[in-house]
Amino acid sequence: MVSFVNIFLAASAVLSAGSTATPPEREPFGALRKRNTPNQQGTNNGYFYQFWSDGGGTVNYSNGPGGEYSVTWSNVGDFTSGKGWQTAAPRNISFSGSFNPGSNSYLAVYTWSTSGETYILENFGQYNPGSAGTHQGTLVSDGGTYDVYMVDRGNNYIQYWSIRQNKRSSGVVTTANHYNWYSSHGLNHNPNSAAQYQIVSTEGYGSTGSADITVGEVGSTNPTTTTTRTTTTSARTNPTTTTTTTTRNGGTTGGAAQYGQCGGIGWTGATSCNSPYTCKSLNPYYSQCL
Repeated sequence: MVSFVNIFLAASAVLSAGSTATPPEREPFGALRKRNTPNQQGTNNGYFYQFWSDGGGTVNYSNGPGGEYSVTWSNVGDFTSGKGWQTAAPRNISFSGSFNPGSNSYLAVYTWSTSGETYILENFGQYNPGSAGTHQGTLVSDGGTYDVYMVDRGNNYIQYWSIRQNKRSSGVVTTANHYNWYSSHGLNHNPNSAAQYQIVSTEGYGSTGSADITVGEVGSTNPTTTTTRTTTTSARTNPTTTTTTTTRNGGTTGGAAQYGQCGGIGWTGATSCNSPYTCKSLNPYYSQCL
């Protein structure tokens, strides 16, 4: 699937004197709720995208071809951005690219709902967000070990974090492994039904950095899509937009990648593995490419 879409968003404001890159207090509950009304969201080349900023500092977000997006930020308050899907599912999500986190930012498979959030955190800066929560245990998935934390933000708004011990900026995330673990350990909402979107998110908080990430779903088929090239500038001036439309045919991404799901009761995705990996049954509900 070829795309020539570029969405440029800039949010500018002046930070108060004396702010630092080290995260201060946890974000207030009300700020988390505001993420349901992002600065910009929509569909781009077959993917849902989302961008939200609290207006602090400067953030430039661009949608690229296919599942690609890029974002740069400087002295931000807080922002979230990324590409993925408008509904959550137990997907095998691939991601690759560059991630320069600065002091405090996150690269994660992220879901948001009015009940809570989930972060499958693959890379991050100097600040480990698990320090704000309660350690629930460890989870082994996709060739790595994750420390799982629960953070209670008040008003029964719960975050679950899977924080990968060996950071990475590319790979495959088997989301079902995490969501099933959360459910079996008391998560009060099901991300697959409650989440209002599921994206590979770059989020920054009180920091400066950049990211260029390409998102995909292992074993999915890309349909024929009409793609657009749109440029939007959003700041304290009136936005300007230009649009160009082209049509491209998609294809099939093939077998599952290493550590991707390839079978199990109820599984409807890929049932073969990319060479040299083979599909191994781990239990009646889950087979993985190893």
